[in-house]
Amino acid sequence: MATRASLPDRSRLIAARLYEGIAAPEQWQAGLGLLAAEVGGQAFHQVTVNLRDGSVPDSVICDAAPLHKFAEYAEHYVRDDERLTLFAHLREGSFILDHEHLDRRQMSRSAVYADFLRSVDLRHTLCVLQRDDGQTRDYLGIMRPVDHRPYGERERALLELVMPDMVRAAGLRARMRQLQREALLGRAALDGLPRGVAIVDIRGQVEYANARAERYLRVSPWASAKGGMLAMRDAPTQRRLQAALKQACSAGRKADLFPAGGSPAPAWITVLPLDATHLLAGLRDTPLAMLIFSVPADSLPLDARLIIQALDITPAEARLAHALATGQTLKEFAAAHAVSPETVRSHLKNLFRKTGCRRQVELVQLIRTLA
Repeated sequence: MATRASLPDRSRLIAARLYEGIAAPEQWQAGLGLLAAEVGGQAFHQVTVNLRDGSVPDSVICDAAPLHKFAEYAEHYVRDDERLTLFAHLREGSFILDHEHLDRRQMSRSAVYADFLRSVDLRHTLCVLQRDDGQTRDYLGIMRPVDHRPYGERERALLELVMPDMVRAAGLRARMRQLQREALLGRAALDGLPRGVAIVDIRGQVEYANARAERYLRVSPWASAKGGMLAMRDAPTQRRLQAALKQACSAGRKADLFPAGGSPAPAWITVLPLDATHLLAGLRDTPLAMLIFSVPADSLPLDARLIIQALDITPAEARLAHALATGQTLKEFAAAHAVSPETVRSHLKNLFRKTGCRRQVELVQLIRTLA
């Protein structure tokens, strides 16, 4: 006959599964399921409650539970749940056995017990405050059927062993989920940029590229990414890229800017060192660089009014700056706006003075940076 594992051994198995679930939702659910099974629960429900308005931005439900019923709980019952109210002055890592705090009369008058839990044949609840960051709280409820006994000392002993690891794992999981949300939002924003953006290591291995950068690397005449390695199509520009990546990924962490594709309207590549704490660094220790591709053919969404405000220049100077940034020559601008070449040169001279740029290429890059 097999010997049942000791409480410490069982608590370690539960903790191990919860730690595995920090970055893997299915493992987190499995860890909660293992805990529920060990304490004799039939169903579990974890809710994240926003303390400001009582809403439920996230939840984890056991596979056996009727999902529509727990959606109903989040919409109609969570704000009046007496079990959560019991935690008002308790700290994270606390747990309660509901029958020790609510008597039969209170339960019979409770909408949560009399309406919601009874409708799914559940009653006795072991309630856990897993995490409290001052803005949101994670609560876990493990429920037993109506005809089962309440939780007791055996379940309390196991929870006391598990709680320190559950609190740590819940905090790490919340942080990981926040980072994932921020990364998704950041990547979505990058995909909407009118610039190609890529994250590469010192060798040129592409770790991330937004939609526009992927298109450049697929169809442009000046760059490619074979086997995931960024490469310039001509040897001198490739050497310049390698030198720029070495600078950006070294201890000096220097930025660089260089043209690719030749005249008359080259693409410009800005190479910037990427901070190790940046979301796009992916929590890696390897130094990475961010590349920004500025291609003259791309339309710039920045209008002249914004350029005027940003650089404190006149409308005529802003129109010239915008035109140069989109690849127009001084001669083409003069013809398009019916002004003399002398007037255009005067505007350009004023732009240099007001922006601190000394060359036209610097001015173009400044405008593209604003865009």
